[in-house]
Amino acid sequence: MRIYFIVLLLFVSGCDNATETKKLTADEQAELKQFVNKIKSELVYVKGGTFWMGDFCKKMRNGGPYCSSEKDNKPLHEVELESYSISKFKVTHEDYDFYLKMKKLPKKNFEKKSYNEIFYNMIYFERSPAIITWTEAFNYCDWLKKETKMPFSLPTEAQWEYAARARGQYILVATDDGSWRKNEKTGYGENFATDEDRWAVEKDLGIDSTSIHFPVDKYPPTPLGMYGMADNGWEWVHDWYDPYYYEKSPKKDPQGPDKPIVKDDDSGQYLKVLRAVNHLVPGAPEGVTFSRASNIKDNPYPASTTVRCVVNSPDPIK
Repeated sequence: MRIYFIVLLLFVSGCDNATETKKLTADEQAELKQFVNKIKSELVYVKGGTFWMGDFCKKMRNGGPYCSSEKDNKPLHEVELESYSISKFKVTHEDYDFYLKMKKLPKKNFEKKSYNEIFYNMIYFERSPAIITWTEAFNYCDWLKKETKMPFSLPTEAQWEYAARARGQYILVATDDGSWRKNEKTGYGENFATDEDRWAVEKDLGIDSTSIHFPVDKYPPTPLGMYGMADNGWEWVHDWYDPYYYEKSPKKDPQGPDKPIVKDDDSGQYLKVLRAVNHLVPGAPEGVTFSRASNIKDNPYPASTTVRCVVNSPDPIK
């Protein structure tokens, strides 16, 4: 499936030059060291292994029906991954602002006033997800790689799904118990954000409910210790989007297509894969652990896209 957004502007300030290095003051170096220690403390070690990637429901049900009619999450195929570590949280907008500060770049800003209003609503809550494009996500993880001398990167699709499914188990929803739970009286979510949660915020704060992103740790983590992998913002991964990639995916550490495949006619940009979902709707295919989505890599509109980084090291990070 694709996510379409109206493309009205081609200018977004706060663009990055990942190769440029700015000299830091002693205070900034101390801040950076503290920041890096925090990022490392938030990593979850994921022991590698083999799993069946894609819509596993037919296999789980011993030949019964699939869970989704979508064709791009099929065929189910076996994947073998090396061990790695992944952030338990989506990157917060505070983390991203710190990165911009260290790079001596201006804060993220849009030329059109209405875009900025939407953007600021999206990041209203403290520790809510950073709203960034694929290139910005790549540059952030690449900056961590340079500053830490550790192999930080965007996760691959396979790495993301393996972690969301607690190392490849037959888990449909990446919540604390694999289900959707809400208070039957209030409608408020207990392990995911419901429409009632968003409407309450809209009523109290006057924020458009479609723009709301909650703090990254608002709801309980998965058994593997991951937060927000079921909702609260689409997450960029490394892979170019190809609806037929699963038919030819290598078994060992798949990285996605070697080159761009699907182009968006309106923008002229190619599509990258997204995982998770913005607003989780119980029973819907979007947001389940094997669900795939896509978007142009550099949308000029403040789309609900964010990221979490991985470290491609077979050993736990200390």
